[in-house]
Amino acid sequence: MSALKYGVCIAALLSAPALAQNSDEPVVDRIIVTSSPLQVLADEIVGSVDVLTADHIEENLSGSLADTIAHEPGVTTTYFGPAASRPVLRGLGADRVRVLVNGVGLVDASTASPDHAVSSEALEAERVEILRGPAAIAYGGGAIGGVVNVIDGRIPERLPEEGMEGRFYAGSTSVDEGYQFAGRSRFSVGNFVFHVEGLQRASENYDIPGYAESARQRALEAEEHHDDDHDELQPLTAFAEDDDHHDEEEEEAFGTVPNSDLEFTSGSAGVSFVGDWGFIGLSYRTSDSAYGLPGHAHGHGEEGEHEDDHDDAGSLIAFAEDDDHGDEHAEEADPRLVMTQNRWDARGDIRFEGALIERVRFSLGTGDYRHSEIEGDEIATTFTNDGWEGRLELRHRPIGDLEGAFGIQTFSRDFAAIGAEAYIVPVDTSDFGVFLVERFDRGDWGLEGGLRFENRDVDTATASRSFQTASGSAAVFFRPQPDIFLAVTGALSERAPTDVELFANGAHLATRAFEVGDINLSPELAASIDLTARIDRSDWSLEGALFYADYDGFIGLFPTGAEMEELPVFQYAQQDARLWGFEARAEREFGSASGWDFRGEVTAEYVRGELDNGNNLPRIPPLGLSAMIEAERDIATAHLEVVWSAEQNDIASFELPTDSYALVNAQLVLRPVEDQDVRLILEARNLTDEEARLHTSFLKDLLPLPGRNFRAALSVAF
Repeated sequence: MSALKYGVCIAALLSAPALAQNSDEPVVDRIIVTSSPLQVLADEIVGSVDVLTADHIEENLSGSLADTIAHEPGVTTTYFGPAASRPVLRGLGADRVRVLVNGVGLVDASTASPDHAVSSEALEAERVEILRGPAAIAYGGGAIGGVVNVIDGRIPERLPEEGMEGRFYAGSTSVDEGYQFAGRSRFSVGNFVFHVEGLQRASENYDIPGYAESARQRALEAEEHHDDDHDELQPLTAFAEDDDHHDEEEEEAFGTVPNSDLEFTSGSAGVSFVGDWGFIGLSYRTSDSAYGLPGHAHGHGEEGEHEDDHDDAGSLIAFAEDDDHGDEHAEEADPRLVMTQNRWDARGDIRFEGALIERVRFSLGTGDYRHSEIEGDEIATTFTNDGWEGRLELRHRPIGDLEGAFGIQTFSRDFAAIGAEAYIVPVDTSDFGVFLVERFDRGDWGLEGGLRFENRDVDTATASRSFQTASGSAAVFFRPQPDIFLAVTGALSERAPTDVELFANGAHLATRAFEVGDINLSPELAASIDLTARIDRSDWSLEGALFYADYDGFIGLFPTGAEMEELPVFQYAQQDARLWGFEARAEREFGSASGWDFRGEVTAEYVRGELDNGNNLPRIPPLGLSAMIEAERDIATAHLEVVWSAEQNDIASFELPTDSYALVNAQLVLRPVEDQDVRLILEARNLTDEEARLHTSFLKDLLPLPGRNFRAALSVAF
């Protein structure tokens, strides 16, 4: 790690804290959705949206960004272990869900493979906005499934109260002997506001209730071993093993997931100039991470076999890069991934009184990203992604009841993979899009529409493709009563193929397949309809959405029946498909008893995905339900929650079914200091030590979710 990063981390942790949350902050349904070009209130946006505050993120922290937001209806995760998870919205993931920072891309490699971590941390966020379906149309075809927008606050937007403010978080978890530290502070000198922050998150191998492999997986492998039949194609979850592997008995991983340890570290600094007209500023962030790739091998004997080596190296990053380390353990070492990124960002929000264009917002991010996948003391594969992305929004002055915004969003990136798992040639991708959003609001009813046009060029040394896509949405909304909002939205969205879908050609061990792209792919077209409803009464509220999407030329990775390099061959191809489902949340105040105020919450989510030929789409989440009861008095808030997931038997031909599970979670939040934002968070998750596997994960039959876990954390904001 650079000296600058250490300095930033130490300064942030000593001076403490991030952006303070005002104690009288409005409830979520009055929060402005800044990801919308029109900045509509959350309870009046025509699509499905969630806005998560910093307090909410800290109280629901579950490691990675994706795992932390996965409790929201309609959201789950790819869960490739505790380090590498990416959000899945309404059954869609990878390039169909855009993960953004302040409205622009991350410039990482997380969409290229499920074992590549997202280069944004949950504790770095002041707020996370989740837009699903047509609500995300202003972000283009790459957001055909939705948007997760992290607002990080590194470029301050306002002057801090009393000249300084901050936030500090420290926590520990029992299931993985993990710890998390995050601190940020900002102070003003005249109209200049300076921001500094640091974060570190680390953990050891995490505990599980039983075997890492599912019962179905173990039975499948036992049958294969007995029959000694290596010619039959196996599901993606089966290991690609050589003939010598079966000659030697291996110890099955039990009680702990080997090679699931991690260390993430980041530091950043920013400055902005703030005036009555808005703000403009610049920030720099540098981050390092190193983590094991679980599921690539069975357990190798004693737990902690390499732990002393990790400690001697001082960090996982040093361990992975130590040339001498591998000489002794090269044959035994598990594969690891070491990642680094340096990023600059510029942002501004400028208001003009009395002008035709009353507001201009812009974001520009440029990143230098690299990660290496290390086996023993050898770098097996290196991925690089150098690029930038910019977004400009211009909001025009209202014309009667009509308000709107238009703008451009463009990016360029150079992506390359070199080494043993370089399943794609170096690719340059450039994209330019223009968008327009208008809203006509008459009070008891209104209309909203959006258009976006994009041009994408994807070039390699030997081939290139160019795509022109168009997307549009139209909505009508009603307010039959002041506390009821109803909306119907129809959309046509086009998504251009990605570089991997076009040019993949090689063994991809993360998906346990030999992937082959198709340079002749055409854009996929989704025709969708969303029904949104929100009711907010004095003692109860309800929000929900029904959705249906019909895909013309859905791009998927389909088995061919062939085999190469002892892996099943999967080809990117297009078939028509359909997805439909719902998500809902209901809250109710139950009154008071013995000084405690009680409320309850129930959520539900469901999505179904089918190809037109009758087959199922892979990795579609099953029906999920949760119920929570919460009690609050004086300095304490306590809640008890049950999260239930149904079994998933609607599977693709190369998948195994997934069993149902129920997780019991409990939490107590104490506010021991009067008139100060100090919170002590005590939490127990998976109290019954249930085995739980996510059907959306490529590794769901190789590693379950963590077992029983206790978390203690302290959050201080000032």
